[in-house]
Amino acid sequence: MLDAVTEIVRKGNRYPDSMLRLRTKLAELHGVGPENIALANGSSETIDAMMRIFLQPGDEFLLSDPTFEMFLSRCGLCGATNVQIPLREEDLQYDVDAMLAAVNDKTKLILIINPNNPTGIFIDDADLIRFCELGIPLCVDEAYLDYHPAVEAKTDLIKKYPHVFMSHTFSKAFGLAGIRFGYIVAVPELVEAFTKMYLPWNVSLMAMAAAEAILDNPQEVKDKVKYNNDWMDVFTTELVAVGLKPYPAHGNYMLIDAGATGRSTAEILQAGLDMQMIILKSIKPIHGRDGYFRVTPGTPEENERFVKFVRDYFGNA
Repeated sequence: MLDAVTEIVRKGNRYPDSMLRLRTKLAELHGVGPENIALANGSSETIDAMMRIFLQPGDEFLLSDPTFEMFLSRCGLCGATNVQIPLREEDLQYDVDAMLAAVNDKTKLILIINPNNPTGIFIDDADLIRFCELGIPLCVDEAYLDYHPAVEAKTDLIKKYPHVFMSHTFSKAFGLAGIRFGYIVAVPELVEAFTKMYLPWNVSLMAMAAAEAILDNPQEVKDKVKYNNDWMDVFTTELVAVGLKPYPAHGNYMLIDAGATGRSTAEILQAGLDMQMIILKSIKPIHGRDGYFRVTPGTPEENERFVKFVRDYFGNA
């Protein structure tokens, strides 16, 4: 990949083209054609574009609580209203019935992250279809799906439901977060809408070269996924051993419920810094309960520091 990026820099005086070759390779992954693929400067650009395509002031955007906060801020910039429905308290799964009950004539866009962020939980296929049947534009964000290759992307939905589109990113399992590359899978009419909303030449030659190179080396991605999932198994064992509740890790992060210890999220994050210089992700209270936090595997040395932190801090609780 480094060689591909270095080589393309020699052509940095030229503007990017439509990159049909790369779009064709991505399309082959999903069993569609290149006309079903729109390239983005990371999925962040897709988040921004989908709000501006579908939402006007006074419209409503339906999503879960908690969720990835960028969706909330970009919706607000369009003058639309975020309608957040709390996850089910018993299992932190989407509360599908409550979300469907919140739909009205102002609902112009719906989000389902699969697996969800920050919980890492997959929505049932039958429940996902219930959202598709509404006929309202629906984003199925599959940013973390690559960590669970046994679960197929929901690309077939676009054949029956042209208002549905999938968002993908190379920032997670593909390891290109700083290079910024993402794409959507959709019917050609939606691809055209996103392409018009994106800035011209939104994806650099370097990003496209890196994306194509890693697509040509699938073993590299498999190795990254195995590394991530192996460490998640280690984390799960260690967390359970000290009485914490880790949720199944279906991405590059794990949600942990430490509420039973009586320690707040802020206390846990500060202890991680003080004891092992590790940065854990803060999670706001869920259903009024504090003590949630999130961890993402890093280098082996960083992971070992997290394990030591879990043993020393929670093992003595």
